[in-house]
This record gives sequence, structure tokens and C-alpha cells, in this order.
Amino acid sequence: MYDKDCTYTAPSRTPVPKKRRSDRNDEMTVSNMQGRLGQLESLVQQMSERLDVVEKRHEVEPPLQHDNVIGIARVMPLNVTRSEDDNTSPKALNLPPMDLVLPVVQIYLQDFNSILPLFHAGTLLRLTHDFYSVGPLQRDPIVWAAINVVLALARRHHLVTSHDIPSVAVCLSRAETVFSRLVLGDNIQLLNIQVLVGMVMLLQAAQDIKPALILITTTIRLAHGIRLHDQTYSTHLDAPQMRQRAYVFWLVYILDKDLSMRSKQASIQIDDDINLELPSQTVLQPTEDLSEIDGSDGTLGVMTTADGAVKMNYFTARIQLAAVEGAVYDYIYSTRSRKRSAEERAHALQSVASALEQWKASIPSEFTASAGSRRVALTMLRFLRALHSTSLTCTTLIYQAHAWDVEWVASVRRYGSQGIQPLLPPKWDVLVGEARDLLVVFGALGEFDRWNFW
Repeated sequence: MYDKDCTYTAPSRTPVPKKRRSDRNDEMTVSNMQGRLGQLESLVQQMSERLDVVEKRHEVEPPLQHDNVIGIARVMPLNVTRSEDDNTSPKALNLPPMDLVLPVVQIYLQDFNSILPLFHAGTLLRLTHDFYSVGPLQRDPIVWAAINVVLALARRHHLVTSHDIPSVAVCLSRAETVFSRLVLGDNIQLLNIQVLVGMVMLLQAAQDIKPALILITTTIRLAHGIRLHDQTYSTHLDAPQMRQRAYVFWLVYILDKDLSMRSKQASIQIDDDINLELPSQTVLQPTEDLSEIDGSDGTLGVMTTADGAVKMNYFTARIQLAAVEGAVYDYIYSTRSRKRSAEERAHALQSVASALEQWKASIPSEFTASAGSRRVALTMLRFLRALHSTSLTCTTLIYQAHAWDVEWVASVRRYGSQGIQPLLPPKWDVLVGEARDLLVVFGALGEFDRWNFW
């Protein structure tokens, strides 16, 4: 309006000298790094404290109680990952002196392993000697776990009472600390499976069998991974190795079917997928040295009367009974069995009952529950007790003579309140007779715990 030039300019921020800006960025970077380092130091400290607690927990032996069996899922804290060096440290691989361990291993091989052949005698003794002959840093954690499993089974089977040998719970807990090595290693071998089978044997006697159910599933998958169930994958091996692979698989099979029946859950192993002969059908060549093959007299799995007059292949009988146990679930309690008609279910029930009766008839009279307490040595009587306990369990489940059968329990209650005669299950007299015979065996042994039933 006045014909004048505009002289106004907008204010601007004074530029920061490049040196000051760079210094400020450096200060912020150093501050951030110091904060992160502080957090990392805190995390490392927390992890160190947690690992120290875990190490101390495994060093302290739990009290000698039967029920104090630690399950797989409860061994390690969920938010702690052990390093590979933890299990190989000299501090972790604790064992009693060799002069105490070796006699226990030998007793285990002569007694428990002679009936349920989990290990080859010569191989186990060699591994034990090798373990003690090297320095602590060179010792194999899997061999250490195998020795702990053997000690635990020896304690469980009352083969050793010395307090110098750790308790069952301590040995099992130590073996469980190398669980990741057993199942996630790059080179899964037969020894890995043997250790896992021994751990299942110990866990399945616990009141809570869920850890055993989880572990047997993993064990079967690993056994399939090295093809233990198919003899065509063992043809390149010598006879002792082939035989030991078959023994280990059949032990896995027995455990799988037994846990399936007890838990009323489907077993993992499919019978049609097995390509192995039963141990009794394995023929030894005349040139084979029995003592070298079996570490004994070549009679693994065979039970003999006290006078040596009668023999029975206990291991084969246990496998055949396991097949019946699998059928109890498949034909009575599985989902597909409930989909069948009443007539089909009755036919299936009869077929399972017939299979069990045929199995009972195959047992020599000297090894029945009624005669066993008089004819069998005390150490062998424990195995016989487990055999007939399992047989009686199959019978009670087949004929619904147990507390889970609603109709039968209701009739018993009516008898108590109204005096009405209860509806007895089929084969009631047979059930009562078998139970009484089994009580005689229990009385002869004088031991009462859950281990009696396996």
C-alpha cells in the first residue's frame, strides 16, 4: 500500500555445530549400550543362580521312600535350558567307587537281567570298566545314565540293600538329567534305547504313570528310528547283536501294552508292523559260544524250578501276555470297539477271553501261582508274582469284576442295604481262586508295594 519492500524474515533455529551433534549421538549410544549390558549381566546372574540351584538339587539325595520317584516332566525348571557342558562336568557324573558298583552290576546281570534281558552282559561290564578307567572329563554321560539305571533296578528288585548305593529315586533322577542327550542326540544307538527302557521300568511302578506313558511313546519312536522292530535291518550284524536288539524291542513291546491296558489308552506299537521272531523261536547255531553271547549259560529269559527239573521261557510268556493286554484295550475299551454292535462286542470279548485262557493253559503247572511258591526259588518268585498279577488284571478287566463296573457295584450296594443277591461277574469262582493263589505268593515273599505288579 505504501510501495515499500518487505523486510520481514522468519526466525530460524541456531544450527548445532556438527561436533556437538556427534557428541550427543555418541552419548546416547553409550547410554543405550550400558543399559543393555546391565540387562544382560542381570540375566546371566539369574541364570547362574538358577543353574546352581539345579546342581545342588541333584546333589542332595531324596529320602529312601518308594513313592519318591521323580517324573521326567518335573526334573528341570521350564525356563532353564541346561548347556551341553553341565552334564559332562566331573561334578555331575557322580557314582560310588567301582569296587561297590561292579558287584551290584554282576548281581543284576545274574538275576534281573537273566529273566528280562535289557543289557548284553559282556557289553555292560565292558562299559562299566571303561567308564572308571578314563578321567572325569572323558566319561560318557549316556554310559553314566545306563549304570544309574542298573543300580536303580537292582535296588528296586531288592538285589542290594547297602546304603552306599544311592536310592532308586536318586539314580533315576541322575539318569533323567541326560534325557536330552538320550533322545535328541545326532547318533541314537541301542544303548540310548536301553537306558530309556530301564527308566520306563522304574517309572511305571510309580503311583502316577503319566511320565511312563510319555516316555514309552518317545522310546518306541526312537526304537523305530533304528529299526529294532524289523529284523531285515539287523541282517548285517552278528548273532549276539541281532539277539540283543530283539530283546530290547520286546521289552519295549511289553511295557507299551502293559501301560496301555492300565491307562486304558491306545498302545503305540502296531502288532502287524513287527517283523521279529519270538525269543523261543530263535535257534542258536552249534558253533556259537553261549557264554560269550549271553554273558551266562545261554538261557536268557528262561525260568527254572528250584530243583532244575522243569523250565519255562518266562520272557516269551511275558510277550504273549502283553499281546493279550493289547487286545483287552483294542477289543473292549477302544473307541472303535464302542462303535460296534452288542453282538460284535460280545464276540470280541469272547475272543480275548479265549486268548487269555489259551495263554494260561500254556504255563506249566509248576509255574502257576498255586504251585510257584513251593517249586520256584525266592528270587524267581518275584517274576512269577508279576506274571500272574498281570494275568489276574486281564481277567478282572475282561469280566468287568472291578470297581469301575457301575452295574456290579450297584448290585453289591443293594445287597448291603436291601439284602438282594448281587449279580456276580462271569467266571467269579475262577477269579476268586486266582486271587487267593496270588495272595499265597505275596505271603511267601512278604513284600507289598506297587512293584509287585510288574
